[in-house]
This record gives sequence, C-alpha cells and structure tokens, in this order.
Amino acid sequence: MKTGLVFLCSFVVFVVVQGSCQNRNITAAREINRPCRKRCTPGDNRCRNRKVCLCDHECGYSCIKTDNFCDEPPRIDNARHTEKSRIGETALLSGPYRYNDRARYICDAGFTLVQDGNHMCHGRRGWTGTSICALSCPTSSTRGTSCSQNCVTNEDCSSGLQCLCDGNCGRTCVNPVINCGEAPQVRNATLQYTGEGLGRVANYICDSGFYRSSGSYARRCTGAGTWDGTSPTCTRVTCGDPLPSIEHTGGHILNWVPGPYFVGHEFTFDCGSYRRIGSRVRSCQNNGRWSGVPTVCDNRHTDDNTHCPHPGVPIHGYLRSTGNYVVGSIVEYVCDQGYSLIGKRQQECLYFLQWNGDGAPFCVDPRYPDTSNDVISMLSRNTQRIRATVVGPNVGRFISAGHSAGHEIYFVIDLSRSISADDIKNCIMFAEKLVERLSANATGAIEYGIVVFASEPEIILDTRNDQPTPETVIQLLRNVSLDLENIRGRIRFGTHTVAAIRLVKEMMGVSYRDDGRRERKRHCFFLTDGRHNEGLDPTTAVRRILIEFVENPPEFYSVTSCKDCSSTLVAGNTAYDELLGLANNKVENFVKISDFYSLQKLLDQVTDAQIDYSKCGQSGDISSITSRAQVGRVLGGRRALDRSWPWQGTVTKHLAKVSKTYGARGLLGGGTLVNNRWVITAAHLFNDIAFDDLVYSILVTLGLYKRPRAPSDRLPSVVKIFQPARVIIHPDFDFDTYDYDIALIQLGQEKQQRGDRWIDVPNSFGWVNYTEYVRPVCLPCYPNGVPEFLRKVVSGPVLTGLENVNQTCRIEGNWLRDKSRSQNLAVVTGFGHENERRPGSMAQVRPALYLKQGILKLEADARCIAATTRMNNIQTYTTRMLCAIGAHNTPDLVVDACQGDSGGPIVRQVYDPETRTSMWVQIGIVSWGWGCGQNYSLHGITYYYPGYYTDVFKLLHWIKNFI
Repeated sequence: MKTGLVFLCSFVVFVVVQGSCQNRNITAAREINRPCRKRCTPGDNRCRNRKVCLCDHECGYSCIKTDNFCDEPPRIDNARHTEKSRIGETALLSGPYRYNDRARYICDAGFTLVQDGNHMCHGRRGWTGTSICALSCPTSSTRGTSCSQNCVTNEDCSSGLQCLCDGNCGRTCVNPVINCGEAPQVRNATLQYTGEGLGRVANYICDSGFYRSSGSYARRCTGAGTWDGTSPTCTRVTCGDPLPSIEHTGGHILNWVPGPYFVGHEFTFDCGSYRRIGSRVRSCQNNGRWSGVPTVCDNRHTDDNTHCPHPGVPIHGYLRSTGNYVVGSIVEYVCDQGYSLIGKRQQECLYFLQWNGDGAPFCVDPRYPDTSNDVISMLSRNTQRIRATVVGPNVGRFISAGHSAGHEIYFVIDLSRSISADDIKNCIMFAEKLVERLSANATGAIEYGIVVFASEPEIILDTRNDQPTPETVIQLLRNVSLDLENIRGRIRFGTHTVAAIRLVKEMMGVSYRDDGRRERKRHCFFLTDGRHNEGLDPTTAVRRILIEFVENPPEFYSVTSCKDCSSTLVAGNTAYDELLGLANNKVENFVKISDFYSLQKLLDQVTDAQIDYSKCGQSGDISSITSRAQVGRVLGGRRALDRSWPWQGTVTKHLAKVSKTYGARGLLGGGTLVNNRWVITAAHLFNDIAFDDLVYSILVTLGLYKRPRAPSDRLPSVVKIFQPARVIIHPDFDFDTYDYDIALIQLGQEKQQRGDRWIDVPNSFGWVNYTEYVRPVCLPCYPNGVPEFLRKVVSGPVLTGLENVNQTCRIEGNWLRDKSRSQNLAVVTGFGHENERRPGSMAQVRPALYLKQGILKLEADARCIAATTRMNNIQTYTTRMLCAIGAHNTPDLVVDACQGDSGGPIVRQVYDPETRTSMWVQIGIVSWGWGCGQNYSLHGITYYYPGYYTDVFKLLHWIKNFI
C-alpha cells in the first residue's frame, strides 16, 4: 500500500505538469529506433513488475519502469554542453538521469539553437526530441532576388554549397569560395583586403588629407558575387582661417591668402613689436587643426606684474571677457556652432600671471578623426603606463616599471545595432591585441573585466570572480564577436552607456574594499561609435566614480569611431563632447578614429615605446594647485594629487614597526630625489642622532602619497624605501644659525614591508628605478633645459647665447631666484604638522596624513632680515638662505612650512608658453621658521613671519662634489 501511494503521487505530478498526453505513434517511434512499451490507460491496473502507466511522449500512455536510467544526452554538432534539470529541483543535474528529466543543448559561440527538441528522459532509457545548433546570423531584414535559399544546416544545400551567413540575406546556401573580384575603386582612397571568399572584406582607407564623409568604410563579398554596402566618398580636410584669431590679439599673418586651406598649407605668424606667445609657423593637419600652440601677441610691458598675457582666441571660436586681464579676472571661451571645445572653458588669471587653463583651447571640427601619429602616440603612452619600459642615462638595461600592486583593465564595449558586425569584430581585435600587449611581461597581476551593452548591459568577465589566463580572456573577447547575434538578442537595440558604467562601478567597488587590491591601478576603456540614446548622461556617471574613489581614482579612456560626429554640422551636436567626457575630458585619453579596422592596424605599430622617466622636473597632475590663485598651505593645507610631485622624499627614523616609522615620533622631515642614487635634505634633521648611527637609524621613502597609520595599513608597491649607504652633512653646518643647512643621502639597502615589519629586498643595488611615481627634480645649472628657454624671445630673452658656462649658470641661478618675478610658481610640499603646540598647550601635534602643497612668494632680502629682528635676533639670515611667505596669506588661509616639512623642497616652475610645457627646479630646502604660520603687528599692520630656506644655488659647488 505504501508503494502504491508513491506511484499514485508520481502519476498525479506528471499529469499536472504534462497535461494531456499525445497520441501513440508506433511508426514514428520505430523510425527513430525508440520502440514503444505496452499501452495502458491511466488508472487501470494493466502494468506489472513495478511499472507505472505514464505518458511516454510519442508513445502515449505506456507502462514505464521509473527506476530506469538514461545515459548522457547524445552529442550534437556545434554544442558545447547540455543543461539538465528535474521538475521540482532548482540545481542543475549530473547523471544518472531519471524518467522525465529534461536536457537542453547550449550551442557554441556563434551558433544558435534553431530546433529545440525539448529533450526528456523517456521510459525506454533514451532521450526524446532533436536539437540543431545552426550558425547565428543577423535576422534577414531585406531579402531580394540576390539572396539564395534559406537553410539551417549544410544538409539543406545542394552539392558544393554550404549553409553560411550572407549579410542581410541571413543564413543561406552559398558557395564559400565565391570570388567577388575587385571591389570598386574610390578616388583618394586605398583598398586593403582581409579574408577570402564569402569572408572577404574590402577596407577603404582615405588618403592623407582626406576623410570619409559618406558611404561604407568596408564592403563585404556576398553570396551573389557582389559587394554589399556603398562606396565611400573621401573628401578633403580643410582647416579654418586663422587670421581673425591672431588679429584679435594685435598680430597678423605674413603670407596670408584666402582659403580654403588644405592639409600641408603653412602660415607664418608675426606680432610686430609685441611679444609672441605660441608657435610662429603653423601648418594645416589631417585632423583639421593647425599644428603647434595657438599663437598670441602680448602687448604687456616686461615689468607688468599685475596682468596676465592675452589668453588668445581659438580658431572657430571667440572670447568673452572685459579685456582687462588683471589677476583674478575670468574669461570664457565659446566655439562656433558645430565645433567642440577641447580645453578649459573658463579660465582665471592667477597671481603668478598664468591662466589656469594655459590659455586658448581648441575648437575642433568633430567630423575629422585624429591623425595616425596622434593615435599611435596615445596608445604608446597609455599602454606603457600599464606595461612600462623605461630607459635612463644611468640604466644599462630596460626596467619594468609597471605598477606591481597590479592593474584592473575594464573593457566596456558598445554592441548597439548602429555598429556593424565587421566593425565590432575589428573593435574586439583591438581589445585582444591590447590584452596581449598589456599582459606581456607586466609587473604585477593584471585582471580583466568585460562588459558589453546596448539597451541592457551584460558582464562577460567579472573581476569579482577568479581570473582566467590572458589566453582565456582573449577567447572570451573573440566569443563576443562570434556570438554577437545571440548577445544582441539579450541586450536589445539601444545605447544605454550608464547601465554599463554601473556594472563597472560595482566591480570596482568590491576591489576597492579589498585591502589586498585597494592600491591597484584601474583603467576603463570605452569602445563605442557614438553617444547614448537611453538613460542618463554617462559623463556624470564617470565623474561620480572619480569622486567616490578619489584616493586612487581610475583612469578612463574613450576610443570611438563616432558616427554621430561624422554627420553634418548641426546645432546641438554634442556626441563629440560626450565621448570626450567619457575620458574625463582628458585629450590624452581620447581617440577618435575613422573606423576600428584602422585602429587595430595602428596598434600593430605601437612597438614597446620607451618612456624616459629620467627627464628631470616633470610633475604629475598639478591641476589641484594651478586651478586657483589662492590655495591651502602645507600647514593645514591642500592635499596634493597622487604622483603630483614624484621627487618628494620622506625621511623617517628606522623604527621596527612600519606604522610607527611614519607616525609623529618617526617622521623627521622631507627630502628631494635629484638622481637615482641621491636625495638632498636638511642637515638639522639629524641633530638628535649620533653621526656614526645615521645610516642605521633613518630610512628614506620615495613615492609616498599617504602615510600608513595602522599596523594593517600596507604601503603601495610603487613606494620605495631605502636605508642610507652614506649621509653627508655639510661641514660648515651651524646648528645655532642653521647656516649651510644641507645634507646628502646616498641610497643603500632597499627595504620592503612584511606585515608591520621591515625586511631587506634581495639583490638591492642602492639605486631606484624611475617610474611615474619616482622621478628626479631639476637642479640649477645641471642639464635641465632652462638655458634653452632663457634664450627664447618669450623669456626676454634672458640669455643671448654668447655666455660661457659660468656666466650661463650665474644668470640662470639669479633668474630662478629673482624675488621680483611673479610669472612662475614656487611650491613647497611635505607631510609636516598640520598644527603647532603653543607654549603651555597640551594639544596633540600631528603630521599630515596626505602629502600637502602650498604656493609661496619669495621675499626680498631686506624683508627676510627685518623679520628676524621681530624674533629678537635669535636667528640670523645669511646669504645662503631664502625666505618666502604664502602668496595670499590671510588669517584664514596661511601658506607656510611646519615641523615635519624640514628638508623638503621648494621648487619653481619654468613654464614655456610657446610649447605649454614646464619643468620644476629646486631652489630651496625647508630649513627653519618662527613657529608655523605666525604673524606680528607693526604700526597696526599684520605681517606674517616668512619661512626660511637653504639656498640650493649658493651651495651647488658643494653638491657637485658628490653627485
């Protein structure tokens, strides 16, 4: 009775699930070699030997033995596996399989299930149904007389034909080796072929000086023996008339002629009696822009310390301003209709007489793609930031300079219907080649995330899961191209970029919260052909990620073929601006190409570019200090950005615990890397340490941006720590007056963190590899490029070119330390204390958690001396010192160095407006001061005590004895 109840329950379940059973078809069962069992009627008692009357599919109701098992479902072509399930259970099954278990085939990438047999384990120990995995082809949109017979498999086709995808015809019977002959020739274009037979593609490359204004960039051979698509039109690139721009600033063009101006046309700009800023000779380029730096004529007097130079007017744009360019004034740039602005739209005249956006931006024609050289340069620069090969004068071999904490690379790939399958294939090939390059000999692990999107996003590879090998990553990318139509069926038709960004943010968020992965560098590549048409503005989503992860922000790159940008110029065309915004408006991270075929071919030309990090005085992102005229101070001041000041060193006591080393008791001060073996600092840092113990008692840290505080904190792998090999203190250093306050530290044994302890790095050579986190500063009169700038007209010129070496050095040093000059920045950096303890106060004194920065203004010697009299002449100002105060000190905003900043650099910017490039030269070393940011009153006026700095130029002869 108990067994009968079980059978009855089973019978009820099957009836509910299956409903009415199909009629018995013995002939059909025999044809597929599945003979039927004994017929029965539900509820009767005809079945014997533990058999039950159940519906047996094509056999109808039959007597079934339910403890029979089915083998694995049969293999079919182009299917990678089957998914097995059981009614009432959620987990997928593995054998053995019982009556009524279900199986469904999963096709290989590029194939789709066109005949699903709804396979079930039947009572005869086999599986019902028949499945077919056929090629996944685009849905036939238009079928003309040129389309052949539809098909599912090769068996549907006549002899010699195969069932293949044939463009808009869908899956048809075609000759796979069909010859379409040569594709139509196009004027001002060259043809490059890929593939053979039905897979042959003719790629049109417009000649230099031309761009594709209409038509297809690629045409594919069809089964009818013709080429699909339409032939492109290659139209000449033209540049705008530069005359109105230069005339607005009081200049003219010597050889001006009316336009149009084609690629290669050259103009010479002249400013007459005015000072010329920018390029003298400019030529029309393939991207529709004039080469060089925008030319401006400046009519300021050389001794004018209250006005910025004329900011310039962009070609195809105009300037909104009062015309009075005094410190603090703001100008705004606007581009003509249909042009996009690259650069800073609003700019302010800063106290050091520079515009905080470097002057006139560019107004670009979004129809024109970037030049091949620009694309190669961008790819070289940014791939080498991830996988870097550097070379320098003191390095006898290539050094891997990748971020050894590792990288996360995210590909966000647009699969919307506006992108052709061939374009997506080439886009995927670009990503594949990028993976190959980035994974080759990279320092540290590289993990990949892949997100594809249209109206919906889909994760192909998740960084939150175990990472596959680079070879598997490449195969996953290829599967996107192969399985395009199936994926498109799931993610639909639109372009919802924000939805994809949200998935990337979720993956990044998990990584940032992981202590072992927090310090990784993250890079996100957008590969798309245009702007979004669903959801919110994706540039806002990018900015929010940068704000949320501000301590270690990801780098965004935008690579686009931008079909929207190539349309006719109309008002409100913002596709270009949006795509640039995906790269956080960083021009160096933005590439606009004509098509992805050209892009993946250009990547082949990027062959292990060398990044020379040994060039001195090259800062990182200093926008946080140049973006405003008044900034915070080192004492309680403004945080520097990561990699801003790569020569900054930190000198600490060599304590047993890492967390204590960088605490208030361990921090001694700062230092400056001047080459790959030596650091300059202040001698007074070592007053309380016995000279013989110095090399064992201190450490020098390079590349530090944030101090570790807790024992669980980990130093980023880019940070390098050294025990000194030698410490050399100037023999004339006077502890009482702080005269000759300078010392040199030669790097020795390298250290690294293990837990909260220090261990030696094996095979340490006593020198540091240059990276974007660790680079040398420039010193006066060393090879630095300053004399070359001083010979330019834009500098005065200061040098005539007739001076000897000693005269050049003296003039350079005096110019760098000129107290009357306001044109260049002087910046102090350090981890010094953010407050100070006044007499009788029990307040806690603490160093800054992050590297701080502040702008300083050099004071005249008379002012430096006068301040010492207010100190009751306790200290003496000597000729080997400089003094400086904050550029705009107020009670609420004081710029000064403080305890813990001692030994750190004061550097001055040498900015070349002709090239918009700069270098930083160390002119001083933080030495001493009267408190931190203190003031006094004289005749009712508040004055701030200056900070006092060792004059590096005055002690160069001693420095040169050692380095």
